[in-house]
Amino acid sequence: MLRVAFALSCGLLAMARLNAQPMPEAAAQLASRTSSLLPRHATVSLELQNLSARPAADGANFRSLFEAGLRKAGIEIASGAAAEPRVRITLSESARGMQLVTDITSGENRQVAMLPWSPPQSAGEKPRITLTKKLLWTQPEPILDILLLDSNSQMLVLSVSKVASFRLSGGNWMPGASASLVLPRPVPRDPRGRIERTPDGFRAYLPGATCAGALQPDLKITCAPGNETWPDAQVRWITDRNVLESDAVKGPFYTTAQGLVGGAEGWGSDIASIQGTCGTAIIAALITTSAATDRDSVQAYQNSTPLSDALPLPGPVTALWPAETPGQVTLVIRNAQTGEYEASRLGLACSQ
Repeated sequence: MLRVAFALSCGLLAMARLNAQPMPEAAAQLASRTSSLLPRHATVSLELQNLSARPAADGANFRSLFEAGLRKAGIEIASGAAAEPRVRITLSESARGMQLVTDITSGENRQVAMLPWSPPQSAGEKPRITLTKKLLWTQPEPILDILLLDSNSQMLVLSVSKVASFRLSGGNWMPGASASLVLPRPVPRDPRGRIERTPDGFRAYLPGATCAGALQPDLKITCAPGNETWPDAQVRWITDRNVLESDAVKGPFYTTAQGLVGGAEGWGSDIASIQGTCGTAIIAALITTSAATDRDSVQAYQNSTPLSDALPLPGPVTALWPAETPGQVTLVIRNAQTGEYEASRLGLACSQ
């Protein structure tokens, strides 16, 4: 069962896409949709535009497969470009993946058929990146988010009941001060929250409450009713729910990154953004859940093409947020064996 995804973009994204589909299947499906819009036994002119990064040979191969699909449906292809209806196929791609579009024109009439496409990875193609995971903290209470400060030597852990501070000493995180969260209303089921650095301290965002925190002279946090907009993402919580809203997006959603919305258009519910160093293409990391093991895995994608092997996780993902440190994403899971919550940082390494 598809659950979450994490976006990387070199500039990156993290999310779930459609299942990989071989080119012959995609061409046949688009031909079927196209033929349903054409008169029976029609003769059409056909052209193809390849606006994607796929090689010209792929475009020619797709056209041949598409033509075969039309002929199977009783549609003939004219040798010239003057016949109507005119059919133009466009192969394009964006952060959401490949998009196949058929534009049918006849006089002043126009019809469009579209199909998202996730091409399979070539058998001989080696992963270009490796996903990395570094465990930072484990505790029984749900972890909502973490924040690294002071050149990564201080860590704030946001939980349902408090914000706790830790200092890095000898490679281990040593507990320091903590400040209780006094919330105006109970948190919803499956609580979620976000913590971000501010010039004078930090800010925590929970459904129905916004909390201002100070680090000096002592760790303090004060919460007030209301859902303030997060400056970095321009989103806000919905009171009594663990979902978000934004003036730029219609309806509630789980997460958003780089213009993509978690749970929409085949993506998983959790997505985040990370700045990578392995190129300039959009990369997405996919997280899926196995109902049999209740454990997730993450995999990196470029558009809809896998760029890494899957990285197994020891339990289901409960939070996935962009990090304050470039090249990192905050990942929280609930360990299926111990029952404890584990906060880690995800990154990527360029494969040799």
